[in-house]
Order: sequence, then C-alpha cells, then structure tokens
Amino acid sequence: MKKILISILTLSLLSGFLAAQDVQFSVSVPGAVATGDQFRLTFSVNAKPAAFDPPDLRDFNILGGPSTSSSSSMQIVNGKVSRSYSYSYTYYLQAYKVGTFTIGSASVTVEGKKYSTEPKKIEVIKGEPSAKQSQSQSQGQNQQETASVPANSENLFAAVNVNRKSVYQGEQIIASIKVYTQLDLAGFQNMDYPSFKGFFTQDIESSNQISLHKENVNGKIYNVGTIKQYILFPQQAGEITIEPYTADCIIRKRVGGQHSIFDDFFGSSYQNVVQKAESKPVHIRVKPLPGNAPEDFGGAVGSFKMNASVDRTELPENDAVTLKVTITGNGNIALVEAPKINFPPSFEAYDPKVSSNIHNSISGSTGTKTFDYIVIPRHQGKYRIAPVTFSYFDPAEGIYRNLNSNEFNINVKKGQGENSSGVSSFSKEDVKLIGSDIQYIKTGNIVLREKGETLFTHPLFYLAYVFALVIFIILVIVRRKKIQENRNVALLRHRKATKFARKRLKKAAGYMKANDARHFYSEVLQATWGYLSDKLSIPVSSLSRDTARQVLTDHGADEENINTFMELIDTCEFAQYAPAQEASGMDKIYEDAVRILGKIDQKIK
Repeated sequence: MKKILISILTLSLLSGFLAAQDVQFSVSVPGAVATGDQFRLTFSVNAKPAAFDPPDLRDFNILGGPSTSSSSSMQIVNGKVSRSYSYSYTYYLQAYKVGTFTIGSASVTVEGKKYSTEPKKIEVIKGEPSAKQSQSQSQGQNQQETASVPANSENLFAAVNVNRKSVYQGEQIIASIKVYTQLDLAGFQNMDYPSFKGFFTQDIESSNQISLHKENVNGKIYNVGTIKQYILFPQQAGEITIEPYTADCIIRKRVGGQHSIFDDFFGSSYQNVVQKAESKPVHIRVKPLPGNAPEDFGGAVGSFKMNASVDRTELPENDAVTLKVTITGNGNIALVEAPKINFPPSFEAYDPKVSSNIHNSISGSTGTKTFDYIVIPRHQGKYRIAPVTFSYFDPAEGIYRNLNSNEFNINVKKGQGENSSGVSSFSKEDVKLIGSDIQYIKTGNIVLREKGETLFTHPLFYLAYVFALVIFIILVIVRRKKIQENRNVALLRHRKATKFARKRLKKAAGYMKANDARHFYSEVLQATWGYLSDKLSIPVSSLSRDTARQVLTDHGADEENINTFMELIDTCEFAQYAPAQEASGMDKIYEDAVRILGKIDQKIK
C-alpha cells in the first residue's frame, strides 16, 4: 500500500512540475566533401517525435540509415522536476558526382505540431585517386594513410580570415584565426597570436574545445578548426598589417613498416610529431572619415539609435533629477563617448555614470551603453534642457547621421526646511530701478562714539591681544606634537591608512570610467592590501591570505566581513591576471571595496 501511494505521489509531482521545453529540430552535415567520400547526415530533435519525414537524397548514395537513437534524462532542482529528450536520425551517405547540392527540409511531428529543418547546401568536389580506393577500407584505415603523409604548406597551414579588407576608420572587422589540415591533428602548443597593432580589439566568446569542420579550399577538402575570433576596430587611417599567427601543431603520424592489429590496438605504431603552421600577413586598407563631421561627433561608427528621458519633470530645489541617455546599436559601441549636454547655469551637474551591456559575436559588436546624468537644480523656476544630440558615421552609406531627442521642461519648486537654499530667486523682470538721485552710504541703526576715543585705548583691544597670544602658544605646542608624531613612521602610516586607501580607490574610479579593467583591478588590490599593511604596520611582503585573516580576527572583525574581504582580493587577483574581458562588474567591485574597508576601519582603531 505504501509503495502504491509513493508511486501515485511521484506521478502527480511529475505531472505538476515537468518543465516544458521549446522544441528544436536541427540538421548536421559537412559543408564540403569529395567524390567517393563517406559522410553522415544527422537530424536531431529534443523532444519525442510521433513521425519523421526524411528529405530527398537522390543526389547521394545511401549506404545506410536512417538509424535512430534516443536518450532521456530527468532532474529535480529546488523541487522542480524537468525532463529532457534527445532523438536522432542518421544517414550514411556517399558523394558520387561533382557539384553543389541542396539537402531539403526534413520534418517531425511533436504533440500534433510539425517542425522542419532549414535546407542545407553541400559542395562536392572531385576526389583524389587515393580517395576512391577508400571505398573498400574503413574510416580508421583512411586516417592512418593520411597521417603518414609528411606535413607541409599544402596539407597543413594557418590563416587569418577577415570579412573585409577595405573599411572606414572605426568600422568593425570580423577576424577569424583558422588552421587547415589534411592530417591527423592531435593538438596545439606554443600559439603566438597577432598583436593587432593599430586596432581596438574585442574577443568573440567561443568554446575552449576546437571542433573541426570540412571546407573546400582551391578544390581540396580540409578539416578546419577555428582557433579564435576577434572584432577589430581600426584606429587610424592608411594601411594596417595584421601580423602572422603561428602555432606548433601536434600531428599523429604512423611510423615503421609492417604492423599488426595488436600494434594498432596498443597504439605503438604511431608517434606525435610537431609541425609549425604560420599564416600570411593580412593588409587592411583603412579609409579616413569624411571631413564634414558634426560638432557633436565623438567617433561612433556603425548603426545606432538613441533614447533620452528624465525620471521626473517637477521637483523641489536642491533635489536631484536624472537624465538617462541610452545608445543602442551595432558598431564600436564600446568606444561611444557620453553626449555633451548643456544644462541651465543654476543646475549643478556631475559626471555621468556609464553602464554597458555589449555582446560580441560574428555579427559584430551589438548592445547598449547608458549614461546617467545626475543634476541638482539650486533655485526655483521653470527651466528648459535642450534636446540631446548624438552623431555617428554610417559606413554602409558613407555619411554622418544625427539623432535628436525631445527637449525637457523642468519645473523647480521652492524647497522646504533644510532643502531650501534660503536664496530668493528673481527674474530679470522682478528687478527694477526705483528713481532716486540719493545714494545712501549706510542705513539702519548707527552706533556713535565720542570724539577722541580710539581702538587702542579700549580694554577689549588688550583682551583680544592676550587671547591671540594664548592661541599662538597652543598652535606651537600642537605643531611640535605633530612633528614628534610624524617621526614615528608606524604611527603615521596607521593614521593615514584610510586616507591612502581612499586615494587609491579614487584613482580606481577613474580607470572604471575609462573602462580600463586591468588598471582598475590593480588599484583596488593595492588599496586593500595597502590598507592592511599601513593600518596594522605589517610589510606587504609579509601579508598573505592566512595572516590577513588572522590579524582581522584578532582585531575583532566580523567573519562575514572577513570573508567578503577575501573574496574581493580573490576576484581582483583573478581579474588582474586573467585574459582581457568585459568590465561590466567593475562598479560592483568598487562599491564592495568602499563598503568593506569602511566596516573594517570601524573595528581597527
């Protein structure tokens, strides 16, 4: 009875919590093959299909298929049950004629709904004579014969491919570093990437695992691996050269003469050899931007849109209003500068806070960059903020484009209590000259004194003289004490630890605004370690994670603050030595550093 209840409960949970997933139906096939080559055509769907309708494959020899395989998995996370399916249909095909062919759409039916794949083109070139003999041999034997071919520039080489070689200054270029091989490639070592001098570069995120696909190069089929991809923005006009990429490729090569099946099984008939692959230099012609740039042009090149808004249009004086400007588009958006805005003279404006959400892909650099301007009106009245303007260069059309927002009308009311400035606000019409030919030197109550009475004869003069002398003596004593304390270097460092840390954090804030991640994390790291060194009179060379944790514990710091302090150091050290990356988390690191140093400073006196 108990087992039945458990089964019923399990089924109810599954029916209540099974997570629905979007159905995805895809096709996998090489882009190029040679006549006589055997290859696989695989259709995959992530749901359980009720029916499968294959495409027309009359242009190829069908050696086998469709063979089906399936798998399913279930997981429970936070009480939620999800199940995933995977079904695949695989054909084994052989190309027998030269040309470019289209594999039509296949379709599956899932829960009464039909899903189809996109048609795929496959290029078939004329195969070598040795490739025709491979019809009677296994795929493994074919790889052995290929691996025994000596490496040279024809069967192993590298290339830096760019999507265009003539661009405007600031226009983005997609660069792909690839290795082409007809050998049994086992790995890479000693890779030397181009420095891309003259370009501002952005990495395109990719998998750490390099997967090979087939491409036709000058009538030959190569296995191609994409090593890395970049988005390049030329920063100067003229011809810029991309230096060669070099790498030592590890080739699995067959050695010796006669071999038995046991040698192949235990791997004793192969050895790894190293062959250097080097790409050719790539020359990019960079055209200068036209000379008729608008006054507000800040170097933006691409296609952009702008949106500007204020968080409120009515507020009391000495309160803050935020003007948000968001730039969205595709291009060198990471280099977009903050638009210059002319605020009314009575508005106190601060440098804008900059935040970015940028995605780099083979389609280019896209995303948004937001500028938050915080301004404080100091006097009441009705004010107008002129429309925000933003100009960019459109490389597709070769012209400059201007974007304009609406104007903003701000009604500033008189503040209450402490928020009031206490200064009367007058317009020009409120100030009028009252006709009069008499200019009074002094008005109001006038204090008169007898003739002959001077300041030097007044008792208050001598009292003020004595008071000034006492103040002078006190200042001399305080000054001498200060000099004596400065001689004690440890005490001086202890007292100025907070000041030095704030100075470093202020410098880090400047790097954060400039999106300079490497110098930002270095300054934050120096601020944290330097603060502990100065505050506790411990040399930086003697500080470690264990000693830092111990001294903070001895001085009564909370465990939570100690852990946060250690996490902050770990994050900065990792970011300082890790490869270049987006700086989207610098503002949080900066806020954590200011907060945790303030809390620790309250404990260490």
